[in-house]
Order: sequence, then structure tokens, then C-alpha cells
Amino acid sequence: MADPQHDILATGTPKQRLSVIRGPSEPALLRCTFNDILRERVRQQPDNVAVASQHQGNARLTYAELQQQSNQLAIALYELGVRRGDRVAVLLGNRYEYTVIMLACSKLGAYFTLLNYAYTRAELLNALHAATPRVLFTSATTSRYDYRSVLAELRAGVVTRLRHIVLLNDDAFPLEDGFVAYRDLMAQEASPLSRIRVAELENDVSDTDILNLQFTSGSTGLPKTVALTQHGMVNSARYIALLMQLQPTDVINVPVPLFHAFGLVIGFCAAVMHGASIVLPSEYFDAGATLAAVERYGCTGLYGVTTMFVDILSDARFATTKRSSLRFGVMAGSAMPNGLLTRVMTKFPIRDIYTNWGMTELSSIATMTVAGDPVAKKLNSAGRLLPNFVAKIVDPNTAETLPWGQRGEIVISGFGVMHSYYGQPTWTAQAIRYHPDPNEDDAQPRRWMHTGDEGYLDADGYFVITGRIKDLIIRGGENISPTEIEARLFKHPAIKQCAVFGVPSARYGEEVAAILELDDAAAAAAAGRPSDAELRAWVRQDLSRYKAPVYIWWLGDAVNALPSEWPKTANGKLKKGDLQKIGKELLKRGAVPQTQIRPSL
Repeated sequence: MADPQHDILATGTPKQRLSVIRGPSEPALLRCTFNDILRERVRQQPDNVAVASQHQGNARLTYAELQQQSNQLAIALYELGVRRGDRVAVLLGNRYEYTVIMLACSKLGAYFTLLNYAYTRAELLNALHAATPRVLFTSATTSRYDYRSVLAELRAGVVTRLRHIVLLNDDAFPLEDGFVAYRDLMAQEASPLSRIRVAELENDVSDTDILNLQFTSGSTGLPKTVALTQHGMVNSARYIALLMQLQPTDVINVPVPLFHAFGLVIGFCAAVMHGASIVLPSEYFDAGATLAAVERYGCTGLYGVTTMFVDILSDARFATTKRSSLRFGVMAGSAMPNGLLTRVMTKFPIRDIYTNWGMTELSSIATMTVAGDPVAKKLNSAGRLLPNFVAKIVDPNTAETLPWGQRGEIVISGFGVMHSYYGQPTWTAQAIRYHPDPNEDDAQPRRWMHTGDEGYLDADGYFVITGRIKDLIIRGGENISPTEIEARLFKHPAIKQCAVFGVPSARYGEEVAAILELDDAAAAAAAGRPSDAELRAWVRQDLSRYKAPVYIWWLGDAVNALPSEWPKTANGKLKKGDLQKIGKELLKRGAVPQTQIRPSL
């Protein structure tokens, strides 16, 4: 390699350099499955705790126990009729059984199919119809959700290929007509023939096989079913673990949902690659429980999306919680304002915060900062490309590669690109396209994932993410990134959380709007909420005049009837679409701040 970190490829003179970049070629890609990885863990670290669940009575599974329980479940699923390529769905909050079910599916060559626990009835049925699972693992009721009415519909046969529903630790629903208790599956005596057949299936699993189906939002409102392979997930987890320098002694606090690539791949799978432990602090995210787990388990790592870190920092128990064991953290899943990053690095403090960029369709993340990166890079970029990925920045309309440093759509080629949108060939063809790498001599088409994210490459080959292309605010022909405005607002000491988006404008097409959440403690120290004019001046200190929000509203504003809580996905991300709808409705009702100012073009 020309560069031990990254090969930055140039075409022509430096002024003509195109936005094409390769990750390191070493370490080489692994050609193995999670079946192989788990056997290696049992050989090397059989007594290391793989997963601990604080809210399940401090339940713990060592790697040896995880191997035994996943074998038992794989045999039980085989006896229920599950075979290679069948879908096994999971509708659960964070529980240690997730890890057992995933590895049982891996042994059978079945597709571990993850459902968002916050789905409405319609969303759940849409996902089940898309994946057509043979088995569903769930609970009739949980601490937050009651699924009994939809389970009654499933019993009636509304999803035709669904044969068995496995209930975990729940007696609130009768076990008949295809319903079975998880504890019964784990206790039943397996036949010798089933053991032989499952061992044969496990040996036949290839790294190119699909392991995991995850759902991501579609523009039509229907779910896109992302199919990820063993190869993509194993290598993604491996590179992430290597870049974070994970050790078998690490204990990682994972409050993010396991139905998402963040929790599953960056959390559990990366830990498995090195024999580390993950801790599930609560069934659903709870800032207090997360803090309690840091102290109780001596966690060395803490993961979360931006809103989770905001909530943890402002929790009443933060100051009294012992946090000295924390060495590293991962903030992912949404834009990372550097104001928040600075707070996390200094107030926890967490020495090494890893920022990154990726998407479910890439098996998790494609770029990442590392511990040795300059602080400025951690604050202002999403890091550099993981090994064995290739990336381009292209014009989103023509797919032509743009000059270095110019904003455009990020497209990625390499090991982590999804197999497909399962059973959705039209959407697959729209997202995965074949075109040449301009720096390859033979110019043979490569397989590229068009991510829909906008960004550019800085002078050192770090990725700067400027937002979703569809989220850009287009004001008077000027493209405005909400992310950079949010980053500036986040630095204001009175602002706890913020969201910037576009609202309709008869004159300019769109104007910049913001909904802000007040940091009560900071506001009290500064004698109240800052004025709109003060906030606009704050933004203009760093950004152009036209980027200052024209409309500013505050979360919980009773006068304008704003909600008291942010609309969030189950992953903890803010729902920008819902916030835009709120903004449009406020304008319709005439809820316009009296101090609004029209910035000039």
C-alpha cells in the first residue's frame, strides 16, 4: 500500500483530482461465519461473559453457555421445521435471548429477521408480509408494549407462512394453535437425528449466505428489507473491533436497540470478535438504568445515539454515578454535533469517542475515527474509510464523480454492501448500481451502493457528512445543510437539543426553521431563555447570514401548542419528517415568532 492508513487515488493533476478513495487493503477480509467465530471464542475464552442483562436479574451468559444454548435452540427450531433460508423473526426489547436466537439462526442458515419493537399494528403486519417468517419470537406483553391483540390476529392466520410463535417468559397468552413457550423449547430433549442434521446444516453455512434481515424506512412508507450476509457482518464487526482496539477484558454498555445494526453489529458482533462482553442495561432505553450499569459492571465502553447521550448527561443521577471505568464510547446513528461531542469528552469524561458514518445497507458503518486522530478530526468529520471499502462522491443526478472536496452523494463499494433488499428487486436496482471506478485501468463496472447521504472528502481523506440529500433545505436555489446549523446551535450553552429543517416559503421555496429544547440548568444560570435575535446572531458568528433560522420554536411551548417531547424513532433518532410536519402546521396556524427576520440572499 502507498499509505498504511488509506490509499487516496488521484486522477490527473492535483487540481483535477476526483473524489475517489480506497480504504486500506490490510488486514485482509476473513472468509468465515459466526459459527466459526463462536467456536473460536469457546476455544480461547469459554468463561468470558458474552452478554449480561441488568434488567433480567443480572442474567449472564459466558461464551461456552452461549454456544450450548444456541445449539439447543437451533435443534429445537429444526424440529419446528426451520431450514436453510427460512426466516426467524424477533419482536423483543433488548434481552440476552437475542444473542442466542441470532447464533441459532446462523447454525441453521436461517435468516435472523429483526422487527422494530415500536411498530404499530400496520407496520408490524407489513414487515411480516415482506419477510414471511416461519417462526416469530416475542412476548405477549412487555414493560412498554402490549402485543396481545395483534397476536390474536396472527393466531387467526393473517400472515400465511407463519407457523409458530414463541413466547418468552410470558404466561399472559394461551399456548395453543402454534404458540409455544421459549423455556419449553430450551428444555426439550433433542433426538439424535436432529442433532446430526443441525451439525450438517451448520457445516454447510457459507460466508456468502444471508444471515440477517433488517428493516429500514422506504420513501413509499413500506419497509425496505435489508439482507445482510455473514461475510459483510463478520468483517464489519472485525474492522470496527480492531479500530477500537477492543480487548477480551472490555465491558461494553449497549443501551441501543439490538434490532438495529448499531446494537447488533457494532455492539454484540464486534464484542464477539475479541471475546469482550456486552451489557444490556434495560429492555428499552433508560438513562438512569444506563448510568447504573456503568457503575455496576465497571463498563469500559458506552454506546448511544446523540439523543441518548443528551439524556444521560442531563440525568439527575449523572453527577453521583461512578464513571471512571469508561475508556471509550461510540456515538452513531445520526449527525454528531461537535458541541455535544465536546460535552461528552469533557463531562463524563470519555477519553476516546469514536464518531462514524454508515447505514444498515452497508452492514453498519463505512467510516470511523480512531483514538489517535486529532481532536479537530473527531469533532468535524466522520473519520476515514474502513479497510477494503471504496468510496466516491458523485453528482446525485448523473452519478458522475465530482472533484475532490466538492459535496455530492456518497456511494460505496465493497464487502459490507448488502446482498439486496429481500424480495424487492426494484428497490434493489435503484440502490445498487454498476458503474466504473475512474481510477481502475480496465474501467470494469463495480457494484456501488447509492446511499442518499451527502458529504465530501477533506484534504486528508476524512469524510465530512453534510446530511441526507432529501433533507437539504433549498432556499432561493441555495442548498443548505441542516447538520451544520444544528452543530452551531448545539454549542450554545442554553440549548440541550435542537432540530433544523425546511418549511415552505412563497418567496424562496424554503426557509430555515428550528425547534429547540432548553437546557434548564444553563438557562437558569444565564437568567432565562435566549431571544430569537440572540440565537440568530449566535449562528451568524460562524455561518452565512441566510443560514440563520427564520423561524424558531421551543419544545413544550404551550402558547404555540408544541409537543413537550421530541418525536423519536425506537433507535432514539429524531423524526425529522414529523418535525417538518409540526413546522408546517405551526405556519398554517400563524404561530410565527414576532421577532422573525427575513435574511437577505
